[in-house]
Amino acid sequence: MADFVGRRGAMFVSLVFYVVGALGLILSTGYVLVLAFLALLLMAIGGDYNTILTAMHEYFSGDVRGSLAYLVLNFTNLGGALASALALLSVSVAIQRLALGMTLVVVIITLYMLRSRIPESPLWIARRDTTKARLDGRGVGIALPPLWVRVVVGGLIGWSYTAGFTLLALTLGPYYLPSLTNWLILVFSLSSFISGLPISLIADRVGRRLTLLLSSLGTVATLTVMDLFINALIHAQPLFWALFIVFSVLVNTYFLTEDVLKSEYWVTRRRGSLTALVRVISLGGSIPVIFLSSYLPIGAYLIVDTAIFGVGLAASLAWYLIGVETGKGVSVEAWDHG
Repeated sequence: MADFVGRRGAMFVSLVFYVVGALGLILSTGYVLVLAFLALLLMAIGGDYNTILTAMHEYFSGDVRGSLAYLVLNFTNLGGALASALALLSVSVAIQRLALGMTLVVVIITLYMLRSRIPESPLWIARRDTTKARLDGRGVGIALPPLWVRVVVGGLIGWSYTAGFTLLALTLGPYYLPSLTNWLILVFSLSSFISGLPISLIADRVGRRLTLLLSSLGTVATLTVMDLFINALIHAQPLFWALFIVFSVLVNTYFLTEDVLKSEYWVTRRRGSLTALVRVISLGGSIPVIFLSSYLPIGAYLIVDTAIFGVGLAASLAWYLIGVETGKGVSVEAWDHG
């Protein structure tokens, strides 16, 4: 949608879904209605997230684009911290639903005020009416790998994070540390958010390819240690929490980098559609993994999870070897000129 009605237009379409979903969540009384309006909210969030991924590369100049994109995405961790903190308060479901609904109302009003002041993406305006971008001849072009390579790499790195993290969340807390599930989410979210701030400032200087490779390698390494020593770690809480915080920092760095990468390396006129495509691959491909893994013995969950993140490591290595550098101050206009 963002490629057809514009980045700003797509944001306002999502805002309408937010309004309907939030009001329905607050006022609905039946279980079915709650699920229906919650589904509507999730649709709004998914569509809005895709538009934000698309637009954030076009509003910022190349010298700050990477750092600001990391910072924008890092605030998703703050939402996770607030949600887990609310769960730890042990308030009733009705109070949680009311708090969520009222928070959404405040957020919706704030979003409307902010989005009313945001102009349409100048890059989208310049290229929307042509099958080839109208170039002024002054840009420096960078030739990207073939489209299918970028789709496969983007789909795999996104899938490995989505499927791997979901599988870990369904295993580590509920099965190994059931009494600490909410604390695990809170510690993960806070560790990710706090570490994401300095990472956002340095990752673009390091480069997208190297950051992706190192973070995926570190994630697989820490998960391997968990695989081998999980039974000992759950009885040695200080060691477990230290390793868990290290894992949180690494996997969050991987998440930030793969989300930035898979939304930036497209031409402007197709950025929204192709970003949505790789997100569908990553999210849709996670669904069968979740259902099929339910037949696995508990001891195999972490092994499978490590293998899934290993796929992301392989894709990261492939991009490091055959891809191009999209960070270090490179403007997304380079793809239009390439």
